[in-house]
Amino acid sequence: MKTFFTRPNFCDPKLIWFNHGKICIQPDEVVYLSSLENYTEFHLSCGRKVVSSRTLKTHETDLINKGHFARVHRKFMLNLRYLKHIERQGEEHIAHLTTGDKIVVSRRKARSFSN
Repeated sequence: MKTFFTRPNFCDPKLIWFNHGKICIQPDEVVYLSSLENYTEFHLSCGRKVVSSRTLKTHETDLINKGHFARVHRKFMLNLRYLKHIERQGEEHIAHLTTGDKIVVSRRKARSFSN
């Protein structure tokens, strides 16, 4: 399966578009997103990273409508399909993903996942 498509002839609303419609990604391939101040870094299941010039908040509404995404921290957004479990380590809550990655979950969001 090919992750990146270049120069699309169509505009599929299910895909995530970058670089003014020149590159797109399927939402199921996104493991999690991390905020880099005014940029967003997409971490993909194939191990690649794609940087978007839009903020995480801008991507949040689009991705919640396109798949199983949830904002778990002010810096992270997660594709729930890759979530194994959330573990408490001292004062922090850590999300363990099927890819082996670990990301921080806010206390308030961790409570909502435990319910």
